[in-house]
Amino acid sequence: MYKEYQPCALLSPYIDKYWEFKGNPEYGMRINILPDGCTDFIFTLGEATQAVNSSLTMKPYRAYFIGPMNSYSELVAYAETVHMLGVRFLPCGLSRFIRLPLHELTNLRISADEVTCFFDTSFAERLCEEDCLENRVKIIEELFIKSLYKHDLPIDPQIVFAIKQINRHQGKLPVQSLMEDICLCQRQFERKFKMNTGYTPKIYSRIMKFKNAVDLLRGTTSDNLLSTAIHAGYYDVPHLSREIKRLSGNTPYSFLSIPLTEEDVTLTYVEA
Repeated sequence: MYKEYQPCALLSPYIDKYWEFKGNPEYGMRINILPDGCTDFIFTLGEATQAVNSSLTMKPYRAYFIGPMNSYSELVAYAETVHMLGVRFLPCGLSRFIRLPLHELTNLRISADEVTCFFDTSFAERLCEEDCLENRVKIIEELFIKSLYKHDLPIDPQIVFAIKQINRHQGKLPVQSLMEDICLCQRQFERKFKMNTGYTPKIYSRIMKFKNAVDLLRGTTSDNLLSTAIHAGYYDVPHLSREIKRLSGNTPYSFLSIPLTEEDVTLTYVEA
C-alpha cells in the first residue's frame, strides 16, 4: 500500500511530499528506483530490512538519508514486511533546513546521523509510536516549521530560478541560455548549482528530460515511439532507448501505456 501526503502551505516551497509504503514483498524482490532530482529522508517504521545496491542495510526504527541520484538504483527486499515513511525534498528545498554538501552525497544512501543531527534515533522511535500517517506527518511538520523560524537559512535565488527554468522547459533549455539569464560564468554557475542540488546543471537537465520522457511514454504506444522521442527532445528512438536504459535500467517499451500502480509509484518516490 502506497500513500502520499502533501505538505502544508508554509512548507510546500521546500518539501515535495511525504510518502508511506507498507507491503509484503516477495523475499529478494528487486525494484529499480528512478532518479528525479530530489533527496529523501526515510524512516523505517516496522520490522523490515532492505538492502540498497548491496551497500546499505536499512534496519528497523532508524532514519536514513538518500542523496541525489544521477542514475537508477536498486532496492532489494530481504524481509516479509516493509514499512517506510519518507520526506521528499524539492531541489534546493533541503538547504532551507539543513546545510549539507550535496555534491559530496550524490548517489549515497547512508544513516541520517552520519550527515545531520536533525533526526536522531529517538525521533524515528517517536514516529513509530503513532498509529497513522497523518499523525506522523504532523510531528515531522512541527519540527520543520520550528526550524523555519529558528534558523535563517536562505536559499540561493539564482539557483532556484535556474531550477524552475529547467523544469519548465523539461530539461531541454540550453545551459548557456541559463547562465546568460542569471549573469553567472560557467564555473561559478556549476559550482553553486552542484552545492545546492548535488548535480551539475547539465546532469540535472538530463534527468528532467528523462523524467518527462517517462511521463510521455506512459501515455503512448509502440506505434508512436518516434514522435514521443522527438517530443521529449531526443534525436530518434535509439537515442531515447539508450538514455532510458542508462537512467532506468529498462527499455522504453517497459513504460508504454502502463497505468500507475503501487509498484510504479514506489519506483518514482521511494528513492529519490
